[in-house]
Amino acid sequence: MPKRNDATWVPDIKVFNRIFPYLMTKRSESLVYYNMEIEMTNAVNYIRQKNKDCGEKRYRIFDVLLASLVRTFALKPLLNRFIANSEYWQRKELSFNFIVKKDLTEDAPERNAIVKFNPDMTFDEIAAIIYKAINDARENDESGEESTIKFFLKMPKFLLRFAIKQLKRMDEKGHYPKALREADGLHVSAYVANLGSINIANPPIHHLYEWGTTSLFFTMGKMHRKRLLDENDNEYIKDTLEMMVTLDERIAEGFYYMKAIKTLQTYIENPKLLEKRPDLSNAR
Repeated sequence: MPKRNDATWVPDIKVFNRIFPYLMTKRSESLVYYNMEIEMTNAVNYIRQKNKDCGEKRYRIFDVLLASLVRTFALKPLLNRFIANSEYWQRKELSFNFIVKKDLTEDAPERNAIVKFNPDMTFDEIAAIIYKAINDARENDESGEESTIKFFLKMPKFLLRFAIKQLKRMDEKGHYPKALREADGLHVSAYVANLGSINIANPPIHHLYEWGTTSLFFTMGKMHRKRLLDENDNEYIKDTLEMMVTLDERIAEGFYYMKAIKTLQTYIENPKLLEKRPDLSNAR
């Protein structure tokens, strides 16, 4: 039986899907893109009330977005799979990576914030982890990832190429060192780029990396207001946000992905649902 130190082998894959890793050997050959426009009116009111109740601006719209992703991955666990060595694997952890800038200047350093969650966490529990991760990333002079990269960059080029090749081979075989994986932002359930934090309204489509095991990438734009007309031609305003999803089509069927995206949208548009612990007995 194949084994990895970060995931469990999935043997019961449908025949049609089982051939995919041989037909499409790379993530770059398996990319599917999806554009979402999400109504954020309830989320805005929810965050406003949460901050009013606690007496400070502790909660962010990003908390709703990431908490909704956590809940979606918990209820749709096939999203937390990846392919390595032509085999399907179920990740043992639920983790996400996002970038934190120390301040909004071109020269400000960026830090990867790798956060881990339990599948049954509620909104407040998830928001607390995000809050701490952002503060830690802004306060630390150097991340573990930067220290690791600097170590490898001290090597001669030929030795660095050899080391990277060997590490990639170890990862493919499931023997990638845990210490490196903990500092590597591309061995997570999904990568999340919150471009709204730097005032970008229309997020770009992002590729998936061949390095690591991440099978999904989410880019989120800046929230903006839309003027619309109802069925009686009365004007009304709603807050909206654009999200781009890049996924590896090999890990799940299209219908499953669409159900997962619908689940994600439901939680973002109704964040109070995140206050209750999910029933994971039928998660599949």
